[in-house]
Amino acid sequence: MASNPLIHLTGPLLMGSLLSFFLNGTFVLQIYHYYMNYSSTDRRAFIFLVGFVVLIEILHTVMSTHNTYQILAEGFGNPEVFQQTPFSGGTLPALNGLGGLCTQLFFAWRISVLSKSILGKLTSALVVMGAFAQCAAAIGVTIQYSLLAQDLSLINTLQRTVIAWLGGSFACDMLISLAMVVILLRTREATAFGGSRNMLNALIVHTIENGAITTACAAAMLITYLGIKQANLYYACFEYILGRLYASVLLATLNGRKRMRRAATSEIELSLERSNHTAGKLSTSALQLRSNSGRNDYNAGHQDSKLYPVAMSVSSTTVQMQHAEESKAPHMVSY
Repeated sequence: MASNPLIHLTGPLLMGSLLSFFLNGTFVLQIYHYYMNYSSTDRRAFIFLVGFVVLIEILHTVMSTHNTYQILAEGFGNPEVFQQTPFSGGTLPALNGLGGLCTQLFFAWRISVLSKSILGKLTSALVVMGAFAQCAAAIGVTIQYSLLAQDLSLINTLQRTVIAWLGGSFACDMLISLAMVVILLRTREATAFGGSRNMLNALIVHTIENGAITTACAAAMLITYLGIKQANLYYACFEYILGRLYASVLLATLNGRKRMRRAATSEIELSLERSNHTAGKLSTSALQLRSNSGRNDYNAGHQDSKLYPVAMSVSSTTVQMQHAEESKAPHMVSY
């Protein structure tokens, strides 16, 4: 049985649509969680950012669904449909670029806040420039493709703009991941608490995973676009989910803040309880020393003159330990 010559065009569209709807379901759950826990207390800038990302994702769902329906349903079995694809398919690069811009700007702000060094500020500025560059290139792909009358056979003429878009996204995501990992590693080295170190280790793994997801998708889309010369839409499978991955990474990061704060707070409370317990034992020992000294009538004056300084020293040590433990408590930084 001869294979369908259109399978390289229709198959990736179907798979991309299925993956897109799956990620859309997880994104809806993340949005619900965010507005239930943060909508009344979060920064206005974050609420506006999330609302804008939701709008982008709604448009992405509408456009990708329309594109898939027009090709797979109305254009079923008709190869001429690829000579002028629906306009909705051409809007996806711009929507993906805008979604990536929102997520990358958020992490650029985070790098700037967490890193007080000049190198950190410079890294944040580079991320901002890279984010706007990849977004501009993505919008350029949409404009150029519309000028080609959505003719899929001419898609290879957009190579320079596509490379600028996906290459910029890849580089920007790699820079974000590297900067965040370095910041978290330095914070872990300055932390004395074992529980806080475990929390920071989890944050490092989370950062690497998020960066790997978006960079791998952008790289896979670029490779399938440049590496396969025959007519295909394999890159469209990744195009359908790239924006969704950026949105999911952003919401997962925002929703994880409260969990991390609870973990940090419980670690501080446990440390202070241990400090108070130790202080109580030392104070009891000091009182026992004073009581024993009072029972000795013969050397009362002489013993008191020696034991009171000892008690004062023990009490002073207790206070110093309490202050030392409190000073070691990690600041409530919202990673």
